[in-house]
Amino acid sequence: MAVLSLFDRSGAWPRPYADAGDCVVTVDLAPALPGTMYPGREHIIADVRTLAERLIGTYRVALLAPPCTEFAVSGARWWAAKDTDGRTAAAVALVRCALAVVRVAAPSVWALENPTGRLARLVPEIGRPRLSFDPCDYGDAYTKRTHLWGRFNADLPRSPVEPERVCSQGSWVQRLGGTSERTKVLRSTTPEGFSRAFWRANP
Repeated sequence: MAVLSLFDRSGAWPRPYADAGDCVVTVDLAPALPGTMYPGREHIIADVRTLAERLIGTYRVALLAPPCTEFAVSGARWWAAKDTDGRTAAAVALVRCALAVVRVAAPSVWALENPTGRLARLVPEIGRPRLSFDPCDYGDAYTKRTHLWGRFNADLPRSPVEPERVCSQGSWVQRLGGTSERTKVLRSTTPEGFSRAFWRANP
């Protein structure tokens, strides 16, 4: 029995499962981030759009963290342009492909995360989020409002801390500008405290 984690270069979200002895399979178009491999993790370079056709194995848990660039409210001023040039449609199709992978893998637990934005409006079949949180709810002292959809136990053990305010907007995440690879990684890596709490509630 294994844990499947899609759109995942860091392996941060499923790491507690590997630490507990589960086999973790992470999938992304790009190689795993340097220094992030750990015992029990296998990384597959693959396109999620074709993964359902070649999926082999039984997965108890599926974790999905699709790119949020076309969905996050922080980029709302560019939505109209993305709607026009096809980027939004491509992002929606990618999410639906990931949901198709979940249907094929048939895990007992699955969760899809994305920050506050328009994902649920554009992909209405995922329904309402089952959990909304900030990293500070689980011990990481910053804010980044995130929502989870899927089938999982949403009663995560909380360990709240006061978020550090480092700029007028609050969180250090708000200070990250540009589109560099480093910025993308920092913004998208799953907070460690949340990862542990999710695993405890969904072992």
